[in-house]
Amino acid sequence: MPASRVTSLSASALNALNAQNDADGDVTWPLQGLRVQDDDDQLVIGIDFGTTFSGVAWATPEHFEADQINLISAWPGTGREEGKAPTELLYDEGRTMWGYTIPGGADTVRGFKLLLLHDEDLTEDIKASEFFLRARRMLRDTGKTPVGLIADYLRALWQHTMDTISKALGDFVVDGLRFHVVITVPAIWKAYARQSMQDAAKSAGILKSRKAGETTLSFVPEPEAAALSTLCERGRRIKKGDVYVICDAGGGTVDLISYEVKDTNPIAMREAVEGRGGLCGGLLIDEAFEAICKRRLGRRWDNLSKKGINDVMRGEWEQYIKPQFKPGSTHGDWIVGIPAEAFGRSNLDDMSKQPYIKQGRIHFRDCDIEQAFTSSFAGIDALVDKQIQKAKQESLQVKSRESSWLAV
Repeated sequence: MPASRVTSLSASALNALNAQNDADGDVTWPLQGLRVQDDDDQLVIGIDFGTTFSGVAWATPEHFEADQINLISAWPGTGREEGKAPTELLYDEGRTMWGYTIPGGADTVRGFKLLLLHDEDLTEDIKASEFFLRARRMLRDTGKTPVGLIADYLRALWQHTMDTISKALGDFVVDGLRFHVVITVPAIWKAYARQSMQDAAKSAGILKSRKAGETTLSFVPEPEAAALSTLCERGRRIKKGDVYVICDAGGGTVDLISYEVKDTNPIAMREAVEGRGGLCGGLLIDEAFEAICKRRLGRRWDNLSKKGINDVMRGEWEQYIKPQFKPGSTHGDWIVGIPAEAFGRSNLDDMSKQPYIKQGRIHFRDCDIEQAFTSSFAGIDALVDKQIQKAKQESLQVKSRESSWLAV
């Protein structure tokens, strides 16, 4: 999920609790006016628990009045401001490490959010992927359940959230506020998966008893949160009757849903076409790129340590190539450095076939990189096309050109 969407998604998760569903399915979201007398002592905390990255935002009624959402951007283990923290865990000698606190090159477990799904609800690509198999091995090695893994991550995330909010407001103020926690979930998740998320939140201590009152927990579908947030962006011109297809492309799941704007002040939306989704997110792109590197290096790939593989995947690929690449581009060579351990005593150059290897670096062409995106993009394109076609079958005119669909 692009960094520019981080604040919006988390903020919408916070405000979605103010959405009310009426008899015909309309959703209203007045950002101003959320402050009501009975809610003056409420602290709303939105958790965007993602397959690859997770974020948190929070606000009091006073913050909502001022149109101010507080996004957590300081994380343990990094001096940089980041909108989200990696959804990764490492169990090391009785310690549980998470996010940026995990040292580089460690054999982390990631993608464990998908462990909540039953096998029949997973695609074959996901079940065969290395990150998913590694997560399942972690279950066996630790004796934990999928709910237990997620609870461990949420526990660490929640503790950091509480530390951050207490630092901003003071312990005395926080202790006097009732908590309303909103967690985003994929639209394609069935009831059993949402129940498992609730169990994980409870196990993580998010719902523990507090003197200020009971903590309430709500779930909001990710594309609904994205729609509310995106349509409420400053400067976006929306009109009554506009129809938008929302595409929420994450690390694991890709969710789509269509909404018709029923009113603009406050924003009221109707679900125009039933939502659909698939498991064709960003992790599959990473898996495909790793497979491309492995094919090119052959046996030399097997010489790489876990740290070496991590350096390849977290280096030029994740920081530069993946976010910059555009299908059909004419960028030229995309260069990926390979740790020297892969070559041993062999030659660092291999010009026998494309992509060339020069001085231990693979010079990928545009067409090589495009292969990593093909499967995931095909799945997303198919989902978008189906959603737009269904809207047209309902005689709905989907917004064209700049806003035909909103990717978040």
